[in-house]
Amino acid sequence: MHPFRKKETTAIRNVNIQIKKGELFGLLGSNGAGKTTLIKILCTLVLPSAGSAFVNGLEVTRDEKKIRKIIGYVVSNERSFYWRLTGRQNLTFFAKLNNIPRHEARVRIEHLLSFMELTRDANRMFKDYSTGMRQKLAIARGLLTDPEIIFMDEPTNGLDPVSAQKLRKLVKEKFVEEEKKTVIFATHNLHEAEELCDRIAIIHNGEVKVAGIVGDIKREFNSEKGYVIELKRPETDLLERIYRIAHVKKVVKTKDGSLPDTIQIEIKTETREGHEDVFQIIKEIVDMGGKICSFYEKEISLREMFSRVVEKK
Repeated sequence: MHPFRKKETTAIRNVNIQIKKGELFGLLGSNGAGKTTLIKILCTLVLPSAGSAFVNGLEVTRDEKKIRKIIGYVVSNERSFYWRLTGRQNLTFFAKLNNIPRHEARVRIEHLLSFMELTRDANRMFKDYSTGMRQKLAIARGLLTDPEIIFMDEPTNGLDPVSAQKLRKLVKEKFVEEEKKTVIFATHNLHEAEELCDRIAIIHNGEVKVAGIVGDIKREFNSEKGYVIELKRPETDLLERIYRIAHVKKVVKTKDGSLPDTIQIEIKTETREGHEDVFQIIKEIVDMGGKICSFYEKEISLREMFSRVVEKK
């Protein structure tokens, strides 16, 4: 056995996804799931050991120079910056690496510094930046070339809530809806993925477990329908009588209602398709003397869906 030979680890495998032009696609997974490795392959920074990957029809191992001209990569790795250069000098350096003409680069840099609220600190050395400021500079660097495809790897890490929300709004409204850019957004933040992305891929242990429209995936992994009903002054035995209604699997009092003298209950039904059963259930509750103040279907959360995907696949 060679003492210096490293054990090989497969970072990603069985990855088969397609991302549409002009969409905001989410790569969702916990830390270490393989999101960054997949993005680095698509950005031509890491060569795949097997299989093929294409960006805008260009193959990552043959057309890396063409790919790099049309993509932007937002990564928060602090080691990729020069710590003894200022924020402005760092952006100027990376603009030169991307062959952006001097005047054009100056205009873009000032615009990005202003947008990311770094103008006041642009002449401070990078080593003196806070974590949030470093993250903002990383975002500005990724947008220097005005790319048509943007890869964003955990871009809101280190940002305060206001800056993070501003970035999410920028990505969705400016990049995707207005400029029709394609954005691949990697995150472990379930709320962030649900807010931003219409389609996602869930990655776990290097494999894509499921990919598609968020709503479709939720329906696939939601084995039963749940409804929340708010009742006014229910009789003591009403919940037990509701449980005996046909097709009702479970009845749980969740909390006091939003109105005085009301409670909320959650019921789960046996069937998944259509609402005929719950309409019959509501009718029977009313016939029992139950006074319904409100009623709505409870949707499975992305967090619960993520757990079910990881456990099932």
